[in-house]
Amino acid sequence: MPGPGLELVGEAELSEIREVLESRQLARYGPDEGFPAKVRLFEQQVAERVGVRYALGVNSGTSALYLALVGLGVGPGDDVIVPGFTFVASMSAVVYARARPVPAEVDLSFNLDPADVESRIGPRTRAIVAVHMLGNPARLRELREVADRHGVALIEDAAQAFGASYEGRWLGGHGRVGAFSFNIYKTITCGDGGMLVTDDEALYRRCFAMHDQGHSPHRTGVEVGRRPLLGLNFRMVELQGAVLVAQLRRLDRIVAHLRRNRDVVREILGGIPGVGFGDRPDPEGDLATHLVVVFPSSGAARRVAAELGSITLAESGWHVYSHMEHLLQARTVTGAGCPFECSGTDDRPVPYRQGMLPRTDALLARSMSIGIGVVDPNLAPLGLGMRAGEHDARRLAERIGAVARRHL
Repeated sequence: MPGPGLELVGEAELSEIREVLESRQLARYGPDEGFPAKVRLFEQQVAERVGVRYALGVNSGTSALYLALVGLGVGPGDDVIVPGFTFVASMSAVVYARARPVPAEVDLSFNLDPADVESRIGPRTRAIVAVHMLGNPARLRELREVADRHGVALIEDAAQAFGASYEGRWLGGHGRVGAFSFNIYKTITCGDGGMLVTDDEALYRRCFAMHDQGHSPHRTGVEVGRRPLLGLNFRMVELQGAVLVAQLRRLDRIVAHLRRNRDVVREILGGIPGVGFGDRPDPEGDLATHLVVVFPSSGAARRVAAELGSITLAESGWHVYSHMEHLLQARTVTGAGCPFECSGTDDRPVPYRQGMLPRTDALLARSMSIGIGVVDPNLAPLGLGMRAGEHDARRLAERIGAVARRHL
């Protein structure tokens, strides 16, 4: 039972796909007339919702992050601050931009602690990646102030927060650039896929060129002699765009449903002594795909989670820096070169180790996420699907409450 969008796939998606197949135009480029152009349409619709001028559909959220970094000029010798609690792609995108991720502490929002971020900024810092974990907005006002004060870029990793907002504006539009994911565990999905959003035209053109073999933007022909840079291929295809166009029409319904179920669960659990919740920097903007419960101790959290068949956030696999053994051991596909063997540019020893973020470790050990719209075995094995109603939410909350009372 992955994300809410997948549960709702039906005739609307089939209709959009049928239109693409009947056109026989499966790539993002086609003739000027009679071409559905689903990727372009989806880009325009998302840009409008985010409140930016540019959106770029790509093949994954990881690609969107990578393009954001290299588009900003991040490279060898640079540092990028990333939370210690995030999906591993937030780290690997930095590594393959040939820069070093600098893990930082999270606070009770389960997102970056702005004070800790500021303490880690140094002369090599080029960017801060604010990850909106579990659909909950990070402390964007404070993080933006830190970034501006030190002249570094703020990147929003909103992979888990498509449709969430902060101070009335969609996530993804508050920094220099934002990134979304559309894999099966996200709010809406096409199986995979991602998107980059920005208001910066020069950055958009660089990212477009990088995602499409150097064409910048919107390939119109051979264009020999006019391509700005060598690029790669991270393009989104029309079948993905078709599914996402249909899914986007479902988004408001999805978010409203998730928030109703979250409020039911939160109200019931909120009356139990010893049960707390994660902070919400913008309660109105929280996506509500998850509800994080915080217990007084790690022992209590483990006992409750075990009886419920769930896990604490400390056990959430590739979302915790200390479980990223490939990062801790600095293992890349080539085994050599920047950012970890970067003679002349960066001779520092590899700095990663388990226990390097003690406050993050302690917080995750006494916390458990309840899936409200996303049931993920690596993050929140216990929860509700999109088709669960208020009765299901109430029954789940009462079950969790009964177990919690026995162990608190």
